[in-house]
Amino acid sequence: MPHPLYDRNYFLLNTANFLYSLYATMFIFLPAFLYTLDIREGEIGLIMATGTLVSVSLKPVNGLFVDRRGRTAFLVSGALLASASTVPWLFVREGGAHLFAIRIFQGAAYSFFATASYAYIAAAAPPDRRGEALGVFGLSFFIPTALGGWLGEWVIGRAGFHGLFLSAVVIAFLAGIFPLGMAEPKRSSQLPVSSLLEFLSRTYFIPNSAAFLFGTAFGSIFTFLPVFLLIRKVSTIGVFVVVYALTVVATRTLGRKLSDRLPRERLCLVSLLLLAAGILAIPFVRGHAGLALVAMVTGTGHGFLFPSLSALILDRAGREKGGMAMAMFTGAFDMGLVVGAAAFGFVAEYLGYTAMFSSAAAFTAAGALFFFTQDPSFRRASPRGPGS
Repeated sequence: MPHPLYDRNYFLLNTANFLYSLYATMFIFLPAFLYTLDIREGEIGLIMATGTLVSVSLKPVNGLFVDRRGRTAFLVSGALLASASTVPWLFVREGGAHLFAIRIFQGAAYSFFATASYAYIAAAAPPDRRGEALGVFGLSFFIPTALGGWLGEWVIGRAGFHGLFLSAVVIAFLAGIFPLGMAEPKRSSQLPVSSLLEFLSRTYFIPNSAAFLFGTAFGSIFTFLPVFLLIRKVSTIGVFVVVYALTVVATRTLGRKLSDRLPRERLCLVSLLLLAAGILAIPFVRGHAGLALVAMVTGTGHGFLFPSLSALILDRAGREKGGMAMAMFTGAFDMGLVVGAAAFGFVAEYLGYTAMFSSAAAFTAAGALFFFTQDPSFRRASPRGPGS
């Protein structure tokens, strides 16, 4: 008989994550806002990457403390810091160093919230339903992603970017309220600082490399696709975001049990290649239909990749190290975002968007093939986790 999953705490966590994700989705319009301030793609990439780099830097430290200092406390503090750090955007009128300072605080807020949310799942999810728990949890990311694209465009059209940032302040604040009603899972034993070195071993390094590639693909899409569409005027980011999000939702509902039944490594390989194919097609989009097709392909890849890859990490880590394992996993993903935003930003500025998206696709595909030829468990089903 399956272990219980859908309890009060799980629903409250998903509600808080829904609101925080809605807040984060509104910032897919930040590159376009920066572009209106006459900031070029290279600097836009660096500004966007700054917050992510801060998040990556803090996650190993957060991972050491979140399991024993209180996951719900980190959820609340992360959401409230996000709300406070968004206020300065209401007063931005030109470029400068202050934009990097704002992104530093936003990156710290995301690190607190994301590390705590995944640590909570790692501690509370039944071992035999990890893939399902992570997949359904992912819906609280992508339902707001579907709404946020249209909502953001609607708010900007009526109240400008000032209205967008003000809405984000309120939404992030609300995200910090719901964790107050959640029960704290059993706290894990204290992990020594030296345990960080274990997560650099082959067992974790190889799947975390896939998370890095995943982040690179995601970063190249969501950082520069809004600017690309603004320049080419072939469609709108709202079309892409809605179709992408709905595709992820469909894979997480209709195929929510696949990552617990099929070899996780093979699902990950196919998913990364789908992401690469979708990115490669972006420069050739000529209208709404083409952009929607790209969104379906990349959304399918994303929909299966995250629960499969994160469940694989938790299989190898077990319950005691779950919080740290997810911190390192999401840190690798975020580092991919840094590369996708910073490096490919300069490619777009100096070589154009066709070269940028093509190189991002090639990097993702080649890296995925290399990764899965190196993983010793790739040709067999994933072993049952230590917590099973």
